[in-house]
Amino acid sequence: MEGLIIWLVIIIGWAVLKGLSGPSEEEQTEANKELFDKIKFQLQVKEEIPPKDKGLPQVKCIAVKVKGLFGHPTENKTKLILTIHDNTDHSDDDFGAAVCSAHPAFSEKNSRVFSLTTTYDTSSDTYFPDWFNLVYIPKELILPPYKGKRRLKFNLTACDTDTEIVHGAYDDLSKIKYNCSSFFNLSSKEIGYLEEFVNKSKVEDLTIKLAMTMAATDGHLDQKELNVIKNWAKSLTLELDLEKQEEKKKHFSKYIKEAYKEAKDKKISITKLVKEFNDKASKGQKYLAIELMLNVASSDDKLAKEEEQFINKIAKTTGIDIKTFKDMKNKIVAKVGKVDLSEKPSEESFGINDDMQKSEKCKILRKEYTKNTYKKRTQFISK
Repeated sequence: MEGLIIWLVIIIGWAVLKGLSGPSEEEQTEANKELFDKIKFQLQVKEEIPPKDKGLPQVKCIAVKVKGLFGHPTENKTKLILTIHDNTDHSDDDFGAAVCSAHPAFSEKNSRVFSLTTTYDTSSDTYFPDWFNLVYIPKELILPPYKGKRRLKFNLTACDTDTEIVHGAYDDLSKIKYNCSSFFNLSSKEIGYLEEFVNKSKVEDLTIKLAMTMAATDGHLDQKELNVIKNWAKSLTLELDLEKQEEKKKHFSKYIKEAYKEAKDKKISITKLVKEFNDKASKGQKYLAIELMLNVASSDDKLAKEEEQFINKIAKTTGIDIKTFKDMKNKIVAKVGKVDLSEKPSEESFGINDDMQKSEKCKILRKEYTKNTYKKRTQFISK
């Protein structure tokens, strides 16, 4: 019994001494780790629909969240710079090709390359104790270099306020005080911007052939329609140097003559043409093609039923936004003197019925276009 009491005293005494002497090395390491995790500069990227109280459109976005210490150690302001890189074929430590943006609000100056810059008033110990919603980026604005499944690296730096980046590269790495990264898997159905560059010449040719085919649907191709196509092709050569400009002009001249003959003789396979165009064209190029076809169709001051039907079908196959397409078409309708509307659903959607005179239909469509003025995009960036 006495032996048991002695052992109890020894154990209790050892426990008291251990408590007085502080935590063990293992416990201290764990405590340090917890503190480091709390103040470490961290980035989190996930798909979210913005909370309704943010007042943002309820669409799927890439939510970028930041946490931890980011205050500049010597200055009273800190610049945060967010860039995105396609690391699909690179290791996590590398930086792949820069990702582009479809909207200037998320782009570098004078460039389509994605960049978001925000400057905060800070002190050396400024930090986000919890995850802070830095920005919500609509997924449709992200333009990777290639289509398909892409592994994107989001990189956020806290740096000097005079730090600049060009095409995703920093002017001086010594200006970076803190850095963190996170990854996001994006499935892009649209042609990437590098693919767009490679396919550019072919898509231009296919656009001309589409416009020529559309113009021939009403049974004839007149000079006014042909002139619109020629002027469009000419505009594509203006920024080239003189040598390449002449070369491109000769190509377009020959190609337009060939496409004209094929369209007139009805030797163009529309199914094959549309498939090739959709496989190679980016969304921006698809809008340009639709715009060209609308301009060609309205060049004789009327919008023929057959031409409108053709454009409607092409617009549906391209996957472009139908509302945007209708706005584009309404703009053309507002300018022409005669409209042969083709689809009853589209007429009914504007309050048009079969008993109305064509002049009355045109008046309603012009009014509808006036109502649909451009609305400024809602700001997605947290302040």
